[in-house]
Formats: sequence, C-alpha cells, structure tokens
Amino acid sequence: MIAAACGGSESTADPVAAAGPVQDAAAEIPTTAPVQLEDTAETETADDSGLTADNIAAAQEREEDASPWENTVLIAKDDVQIVPTFTSPNGEPSTIYDVNTFDGIEQEYPLFAQTHFGNRLSLLVEEYDETENWAKVFVPVRPNGTTTWVQTAFFTEEKHDYHITISLSDNKVNVYKGDELLVEQISVLGRESRPTPVVRSYIDEKISGPSIGPAYGSWILSIAAFSESMGTFGGGGMPKLALHGTNQPDLMGQYVSSGCIRIPNDVIDFIAETVPVGTVVDIIP
Repeated sequence: MIAAACGGSESTADPVAAAGPVQDAAAEIPTTAPVQLEDTAETETADDSGLTADNIAAAQEREEDASPWENTVLIAKDDVQIVPTFTSPNGEPSTIYDVNTFDGIEQEYPLFAQTHFGNRLSLLVEEYDETENWAKVFVPVRPNGTTTWVQTAFFTEEKHDYHITISLSDNKVNVYKGDELLVEQISVLGRESRPTPVVRSYIDEKISGPSIGPAYGSWILSIAAFSESMGTFGGGGMPKLALHGTNQPDLMGQYVSSGCIRIPNDVIDFIAETVPVGTVVDIIP
C-alpha cells in the first residue's frame, strides 16, 4: 500500500491512503508475459554490445543539443503489463524490494506498468548504455534513490527541462523551466517529528485531489520518494511524498504536515497544468 504522507497538524492528519496494496495489484493487472523486444538488427553490422556508428552519432548529436536542465522520463507503453528489471545492460534479471527499515519489512515490488490510479508507470532516467537499448532508472521504492536497469523498448520517451526546488529552510517551492523561474511560493512542510526529507526525485504521477479527499486540495503531484521518519502511514501504507493543494491555506509557511508539501490550490493548478510527469524535484536543506 502507498499512502501520501501528508497529515496536517496532530489533530488534522489526512486520512486517505493513496494506493492499494502491492499484493492486490496482481489481481487488478494481468501478469501475463510482457511484450517481447523487437529485433533491432538492421543492415548495419554491430559489435557484441549492439553499438553501431549510427548509435554513436545519434547519441552525440542529442548530447550536443541538450539543455543543461534536460531530463528524460520513460513512460510504459500501453501494451506492457509488467516491466522486467535487470542488474545491468544484458545482465541478470533482478527483483526490486521496498525496504521498510522501521518495521524490519522487505517486500517485493514488481514494476506494474499501470498505477493504482490508472496512469502509466513513469521512470526517470539516470543514464543510458551506449546502445540506448537500456536505461538505468530511478524506481519508486525505499530507500530513496534506488535504481535499476530496464529495456527501453518497453517505453516511450519524453524529454523536458522543467525542475522544482523545495527549500526546507525557506519553506518555499520554486518551479523552473530551464533557467526561467515560473513559480515562487511559500509552502507547508513536515513537522519536527515527521520532517520532509532532503532528496532528489521526480514527479511520477498526477492525481485529482478531490478523488482522494479534501485535505489534498485540487491536485496531487506524487513524488517518487518517501518519508524517512515513518515506516507506514494512513493505515499501514508506504509513506509517499507529494506536492499538493490544501483546504487549509492559512497554514502557509508552517511546518505541520507529515512530510508532504502543501501549496495553495490556485498555484498547484498552474503547476499541474504546466510541468510534465518526470519533472525533477530537488528537496534541499
């Protein structure tokens, strides 16, 4: 189970879990074999790694044209059901686990291609192999920053240069497109016993706030990271972070949540309409 770690003050904790149990997901999403990779061999000869002159030239061209802020997100294709994971390019299959160190629980976490809310799985790329047939990606499990290797044929690719900085000391959310500042907003952050963690992550999903509960305001921008001060939240769920709206705008500037970041509804509306899934989120001291 994934629960948004967004409780309010001690008397106004948010009550609603944001996703169903992992063990129930298999019943919702068929676990038949995922799509097979197409044979990418064409007329050009490649070495054992699959690297060709065209691969190299294309990668160099993209690197030269890229913005210094550019990031890449992989979105699971519609016909994919489960994304296989590996230890390295052409390496051994691997199993992802969510590790709850507080309760001493390690739970298998398959990468289902559809989220609990019906969105496609999104994974931020850390790096590609030389052929670009493989990508090292961040995955939404604990500990924060966990990565694995996946085959790019299971995904479509999107690039963007949006990024969000959340300053813990200033209690402020800044949203950028490249070097351009789009939003500067005072926020609500985690209280002393449940602080918002310092982490580099990304927006992995957009969810309608009213579909979860009034405390979340108009939009929830789910962050692929988790509280580092709680093992569970909201009735046993994983304490996932989110940037979301609020029904208590008078609390702006305070540290009273359970780790999530709250901002006024008109501001979260603009951000949700502007930034894409895959936007990098840097939570800094």
